Amino acid sequence: MQKNERSLLFEVARLHYEEDLTQARVAKLLGLTRVKVNRLLQEARQEGIVQFLVVPRMEDAYLRRLEADLATRYDLLDVTLIPGREEILDNTLPRNGQQALVEQMAQRAAFYLDRILDNQSVMCINWGRVMRSVVDHLRPTRMLRTLNVLPFLGMLSSRADAFEANLLAREVAQAYGGDYDWLISPAIVRDLQQREAVQQLPLVKEVLAALQQATVAITAIAPADSKASTIVRRGLLAEEEVTEVIKMGAIGEICSWWFNENGDEVQETSYYPIGLGLSGLRRMVAEGKRVIGVVGADQHRFDAIYAALQGRLINVLVTDHITAQHLLSRR
Repeated sequence: MQKNERSLLFEVARLHYEEDLTQARVAKLLGLTRVKVNRLLQEARQEGIVQFLVVPRMEDAYLRRLEADLATRYDLLDVTLIPGREEILDNTLPRNGQQALVEQMAQRAAFYLDRILDNQSVMCINWGRVMRSVVDHLRPTRMLRTLNVLPFLGMLSSRADAFEANLLAREVAQAYGGDYDWLISPAIVRDLQQREAVQQLPLVKEVLAALQQATVAITAIAPADSKASTIVRRGLLAEEEVTEVIKMGAIGEICSWWFNENGDEVQETSYYPIGLGLSGLRRMVAEGKRVIGVVGADQHRFDAIYAALQGRLINVLVTDHITAQHLLSRR
């Protein structure tokens, strides 16, 4: 499918499902026939652009109570929950059902960002599919001309990549009419000398210093899994390297930085990410700045979420109520 065709699918779906316009109105706005709009909506569902999620009825008061309990238990600034699915607990939730839950979490995270960002904010964003979805759901309610948005780490590739942190930072800034900086460095280098040399480059050094002033960070959290690892699939690390870091005690990962069950960093000495890092997140939390974790709908992530909370790597959580119940049940 060509890029222009996919853009048209997205726009038709957005107008119909998000703006609540009739198919006739969408057809008139875009200069299409009703038949064409109907066909495009069917294609959007087939392509996964539009997904439907059936969730059990969940009383709003119950979710708010869970949010309050979770915030108290883990000393969090904010918790935002969506209704989850019991199938998360036994891994029987269909793939498209899980994706739909993640999309809903991303939408709630986008609403939360819009509520807390202001003209004094310096925001840092991770890379990946979840962050891409958060940015896609942004609906700014005001312009923030002095907002500054930064990537969490350096560049993943020399080619344009819709999931790349630098590009996502630019899109957030443009949505609010603010500023952004790119971290013009590799995401990962292979030895300490390379890291020191790259970090001393003037363009890199300036952005790394700006990252230390971040007031808001947003990230996904991944489990330590050499087979399913996104950074392995992207060719940034070899499967054997992830296996080795797991042997060293890693159970979770944020933006290519690994941590153990206590939330402490596990450093594999054959590669070094360049960016904010876990120490930056922990410092932000200690200073009362917001570090938002958007993660859930997956039993395999339970341990990593728990460790990130224990290690004070995040202090705002956007997740589903099944994940919240599990976290509250842990000692």
